Amino acid sequence: MPIRLLLLLFAAILCFGCTAQTSKLPDPVRVYIDSSLTILKQNSLYGKKVDWVEVEKEVYAKAAGSQTTEDAFDALVIAFEATGDKHAGYYSGNKKFQIPHTELMARYSDSLKANWAKGPRILNKMIGDVAYVNIPTMAVGRQEDIDKYANWVYDAVSGLAKNNPKGWIIDVRSNAGGNIRPMMAGLAMFFPDGIVSYYIDRDGNAIAPSGFVDGDLQMEGITQASIKNKVPSLKDAKIAVLIGPGTASSGEGVASNFRQRKNSRLFGQDTGGFANSTLGFTFNNSQTYFLISTHYIGDKNKKPLAEFIVPHEKVTGMEAYSELEKDNSVQAAIRWIKDDGTKSK
Repeated sequence: MPIRLLLLLFAAILCFGCTAQTSKLPDPVRVYIDSSLTILKQNSLYGKKVDWVEVEKEVYAKAAGSQTTEDAFDALVIAFEATGDKHAGYYSGNKKFQIPHTELMARYSDSLKANWAKGPRILNKMIGDVAYVNIPTMAVGRQEDIDKYANWVYDAVSGLAKNNPKGWIIDVRSNAGGNIRPMMAGLAMFFPDGIVSYYIDRDGNAIAPSGFVDGDLQMEGITQASIKNKVPSLKDAKIAVLIGPGTASSGEGVASNFRQRKNSRLFGQDTGGFANSTLGFTFNNSQTYFLISTHYIGDKNKKPLAEFIVPHEKVTGMEAYSELEKDNSVQAAIRWIKDDGTKSK
């Protein structure tokens, strides 16, 4: 028998096996698996890199014998792992799955973990003639909470601005993400009017321009937070931004925006590597939820940015969130701020 015919016959046998496995599943389970795979295929930022024919075969082989959608949970983990999306989450019933962040977690210092344990808070203080503000994780979604957190940040900055600081330190080392809107709305006084970012889909299309108009954060032309007590622009201020492995997702988005800003410089260590945008998908009678990465962050020129934010100046050693004057990254930032002959590119 010719080799070509043998190959076609083998492929047909494989296809028949897959079809047989599929036909044995109850309709709700089969629909659940097909829906899950379709969502990932069509929307995952990394979906084009996946061999979906092979993945589908493996998923259905693992799901053989499943009588409920819950039974098929482990089978669909295969599809999630195939995307390699470490920003993703799969939640169904009482079960959940994320690709383990083993390498990243190994980079977390004891000092960072202790700082996280204190809960999200803003610390705004003067360190000599330099103003320091940390921007924490902001896991909020309702507009009233977005407004509240944005004003929380804005008021912290405006309170320090009265001291006419020589420069500013914006610390996002403990910012693991959440909603970027209150973060950037609260820091709007540091940016000139204009676009700062876009979202870029996996086909390279730029959408959802984000920027500033008259001191307000706007996305797609819509003001994102209502600021109560505005201050004069600080767009020319010298700003050092502190980043590290605890900086993730929206925290990385903040760092990315400052990286494009004139007279700003990033200090610390590489970030967590989640600088992208996610979307949520609810299905299976609202019993299943997928959170998956769908867009890269793009700069003001619509260029996709790396998912890791790299500092201009690497800083290792002492982290001292409770004694900032002793913190190596804080010290490096202050040296740069006070060196009037040094500016970032």
